[in-house]
Amino acid sequence: MSFDAELAGLTARMSRSAYRSADAAAGDISGLGFGGFRWYSDESTQAFSCSGAGRLHVAFRGTEANPIDWTRNARFKPVVGELDGRVHSGFRSGVDEVWGEVLSGIASAAKPVVFTGHSLGGALATLAAARTHQAGHTVAGVYTFGQPRVGRGDFRSAYEDALGEVTYRLINHIDIVTRIPLMIQGYRHVGQRIYFDASGSLHFGTSAWKVALDDIKYRLAHFGRIKEAAGLSPHDMAAYVSLAGTL
Repeated sequence: MSFDAELAGLTARMSRSAYRSADAAAGDISGLGFGGFRWYSDESTQAFSCSGAGRLHVAFRGTEANPIDWTRNARFKPVVGELDGRVHSGFRSGVDEVWGEVLSGIASAAKPVVFTGHSLGGALATLAAARTHQAGHTVAGVYTFGQPRVGRGDFRSAYEDALGEVTYRLINHIDIVTRIPLMIQGYRHVGQRIYFDASGSLHFGTSAWKVALDDIKYRLAHFGRIKEAAGLSPHDMAAYVSLAGTL
């Protein structure tokens, strides 16, 4: 599947809805014209699925202000997991919490699946997509927003072979979350980089060096303005919804 601007806007709205309550998210999805809403929730992982346009969509909730989420994000130690690659142990345990129900929904729907999520939700969506592929189901697309790195080089290589061509990783300029875990720790991104620069202009195939240079220029220009220089504002889900809506 090539990059679909309309689908990017739709999945951004679904990723935003994943932060809401089950009832509120169901209302959002109904308003988008999708049916078959199912909510998945365990101790700290929430997600939902819905059907429409011949596809099943699965959206994972991102990081919230609770100790479990932040503890999970900090568990950088890799374990052998999806696609026999080394992946972030905290992210993997998050998928584990709801995977049985999610897989059951995928199997019963018998449709190609599109995964999405923002921040932590993007990391969970990526690992869930890998598991779905391993289970023999069709992954039609993976659209994530401001996601962190999820695995080491061996995972990246296996993932690129399996799903790299249908995975789109949207980055809003200097979004700090997309820089962690660090490359020096051995973690690597997967999928195709879709980059919004400081003006909100969209770039495909932007090199890592160009992104890094933009990052340095922006931080120097905003030195002393903590939230801006730290890259926190660009990570907001609302910013991604706004940007995706202009595609």
